Amino acid sequence: MFVPRAEHSSWDAQDPTDTPDDTNFYTWGLNGVNQKWNDEFSKGLFTTSCILLLFFFAIRLAMDAVKSLRLIVLVSTDNSVRSQRYWSRPGQLSWKFKKYLWFAPIWKHRHNTEIQLSKAISMGTLPTRLHAIILAIYVISNVVYCTLLLDYSKPKRELVAEFRGRTGVLAVVNMVPLFLLAGRNNILIPLLRISFDTYNIIHRCLGRLVILQSVAHTSAWLINKVDAQGFEGVKKSLVESNFILYGMIAVAAFALILVITPSPVRHAFYETFLVLHIGLAILILYTVWMHLKIDKLPQLPYIILATCFWGFDRLIRFVRIFYRNISTKHMTRVKVEALDGEASRITFELARPWKFKPGQHVYIYLPTVSYWQSHPFSLAWSSNISKQETPSKLQTEGYVVGNLPIDAEKAIVAGPFATQMSLLVARREGMTKNLWDKANAAPNRTITLRGFVEGPYGGMHQLESYGTTLLFAGGIGITHQLGYVRQLIEKYSEGACVTRRISLIWVVKTTDQVKWIEPYMREILSMDKRRDLLKVLVYITRPKADITQVSPTGSVELRPGRPNFDQIMDTEVEGSIGTVAATVCGPGAFQDAVRAAVRNQLHKVEIDFYEESFTW
Repeated sequence: MFVPRAEHSSWDAQDPTDTPDDTNFYTWGLNGVNQKWNDEFSKGLFTTSCILLLFFFAIRLAMDAVKSLRLIVLVSTDNSVRSQRYWSRPGQLSWKFKKYLWFAPIWKHRHNTEIQLSKAISMGTLPTRLHAIILAIYVISNVVYCTLLLDYSKPKRELVAEFRGRTGVLAVVNMVPLFLLAGRNNILIPLLRISFDTYNIIHRCLGRLVILQSVAHTSAWLINKVDAQGFEGVKKSLVESNFILYGMIAVAAFALILVITPSPVRHAFYETFLVLHIGLAILILYTVWMHLKIDKLPQLPYIILATCFWGFDRLIRFVRIFYRNISTKHMTRVKVEALDGEASRITFELARPWKFKPGQHVYIYLPTVSYWQSHPFSLAWSSNISKQETPSKLQTEGYVVGNLPIDAEKAIVAGPFATQMSLLVARREGMTKNLWDKANAAPNRTITLRGFVEGPYGGMHQLESYGTTLLFAGGIGITHQLGYVRQLIEKYSEGACVTRRISLIWVVKTTDQVKWIEPYMREILSMDKRRDLLKVLVYITRPKADITQVSPTGSVELRPGRPNFDQIMDTEVEGSIGTVAATVCGPGAFQDAVRAAVRNQLHKVEIDFYEESFTW
């Protein structure tokens, strides 16, 4: 089936005698392209995607409904251990679904643990079993559309032309979800309560798929063009046709992205990678747009939609940065303190406040330390304090008056309140290393500089409907859990949650690292009624001596060595009240170990598992 030839640039006019019997006829326009089936397959991809989205949206609504019902029922009753027992029973199908699909890695226990080729080189992480199934279905359907569903009874030139059209169409169609899922302001994140990190895994898979389809599309054109006119014909087309030139530039940009995105290259030159990736993405959008526009091809609306998604995300990010950090009175100021244990405490005094939610993270920009780079960091602490009280408040946390973010006179002029957001950032390589070194070399190990914060993002999971909450943190991952501890204790005091047990399990390497959260733990431990429900276990894996310590009330304990997560889960589940929430934030291997321990308990009690991870 042939579709009438679309309008073309003048270069096609040089061969006015081309007929369906000539191979060159199948190197331009929609000649030989089965556009009817291409449209059907495009609709099929979108229909399948929408069905998956509706499926997960329905699951999310059902889970939210159960949480809300549980919270309403228990808060409105006596909320006793007996009342919560009903909600602790796992369903026969639900716990198997969670254990073998929802929470399950592809194989054994590895999910967030990076695949190490050597001490310096890693190849990223593996998706979960559910992620892998969804991605496999999508990728296999694309492969089937592009290969098995071609008309192999046609002559070679016609078959190659049909393949060229099929791969070109689906490459453009797949660019829509590719650019949608690349954005931090992806509308699907709040809609489905799925983290940006998960979408990032899908984005990378889609990116590789689009690149392969683009290369296949170009290769098919080359096969027919070389058969018809040789490589001289290819060279002539590149020189005389903007349509072909733009297409070749787009494929070259895709190929370059494929070269720079593998984990070892990306991690070794991240700042350079980030700039190149953004620049190449813009180049691809422009050249594909022009490639389709010149020939007036019907896929033009798809690339316009992809461009709108990319532009919308960038616009919202710019608006967030501008609004949060710049006001008529002052700009955001940043205080960086070098801590023992090679970490930095970064305190932002924001130009405009926002309401903090546990589990939120932000992206920070520190131009004097790193021009372009921004990484996500969990918010450790938030406080809204009177501007006039800012100096005294910060002095109680160990700051020197001369190094305060703003002086008292400016504080009074700026307004009655200031919102402070604090992060804890471990010293690794690149920006985090430069930041710690710079602060550590300064007087009092503290510096003040200009910076910007973008966010907040995340904070999708609320835990007040769970009778038992288990918070696992590895190293700097403690920042993700502190907000939940404070919020749940506050709500417990107000009678606004059903939580009756909170266990915070934190694993660090040295005793110096325990001091990272001293000012925050002092406030938590002084909160009303915290002794009723909070237990803190701190494991120090590289202690200099026997540091086993237990607080007078027995609610805080320091232990040497590594934890046995299976034993911890056995103990916690045995003493649990109601439904259990287990959350984890830390290194990949740490998260995988906690995930495995949680999966082993799913048949005993109703457990929901949440993890916070940032892959880049």
